[in-house]
Amino acid sequence: MSEERRAFPPDREGHISRSGVRLHYEVSGVGDPPLLFLPAWDIVHARTWKFQVPYFARRHRVVTVDPRGNGRSGRPTSPEAYTEAEHVRDAIDVMDEAGIARAVVVAFSRGAWHAALLAAQHPDRVLGMVLAGSSSPLGGPSARAAYPFDEVLPTGESWAKYNRHYWRRDYRGFVEFFISRVFTEPHSTKHIEDAVGWGLETTADVLTASEAAPRQLARLREDQEAARAVYRSIRCPLLIVHGSDDAIVPWSRGAAIAEVTGAPLVTIAGGGHHLFAREPVRMNLLLREFIDRRVIA
Repeated sequence: MSEERRAFPPDREGHISRSGVRLHYEVSGVGDPPLLFLPAWDIVHARTWKFQVPYFARRHRVVTVDPRGNGRSGRPTSPEAYTEAEHVRDAIDVMDEAGIARAVVVAFSRGAWHAALLAAQHPDRVLGMVLAGSSSPLGGPSARAAYPFDEVLPTGESWAKYNRHYWRRDYRGFVEFFISRVFTEPHSTKHIEDAVGWGLETTADVLTASEAAPRQLARLREDQEAARAVYRSIRCPLLIVHGSDDAIVPWSRGAAIAEVTGAPLVTIAGGGHHLFAREPVRMNLLLREFIDRRVIA
């Protein structure tokens, strides 16, 4: 990972190794309840939480993790290294290494699906959960679903770029396009610049392995009752947030999760996919209120 000057360095950092894959984590601040910010997708690393860590570390112990595939974590190229079970186990093992028995889990995008599985499978480890822009087997299709990932396509325009063959031809072109759809709000130049840089720290081979991993999410799109059962099994306090203009994950997915779980849904009017970066003050206040009123109270 390229070195970046940081106004708020972590109090402690380290790594664990699982099945030969190195996972880098950082711990900042002290205070309960601890907060675990999960990785999103491998196209970005833990610096995507740079607007949350300094704020919450004043009151909480905050843990972030570089995902397998980016940052200072390892970059396996086997699809089996990127299954949901591996991501959930990563979270549990990092919590153990950091000495955290239970935490409030915060996630967005694909990380929000991993968080849901974490809460469903390990309810004793999750005090509460905030999910934004949630990838989910529930809700309507995403724009990229119109183009097959594995086939050679006659076009490389728009979401046809989300394709393994295009990634091998023009990985930078894909990253620039994808990040532009993450940040659809006006005046997002700096956010896009940062995230494109993080995306170029990994490779087309890594993202291809991640996309090709056998995933429960894909199977549950065909079994909606089983998908709903995953969310219904979550017992901790839960808050769902989604941008009305999310161009990566449709708003209908956040709405479907809220309907199944009975959790409150906060819709950010005009908001895109990465609300924690683009609306940091609002999201930090929402998270703080959630912790104070629904976790600590």
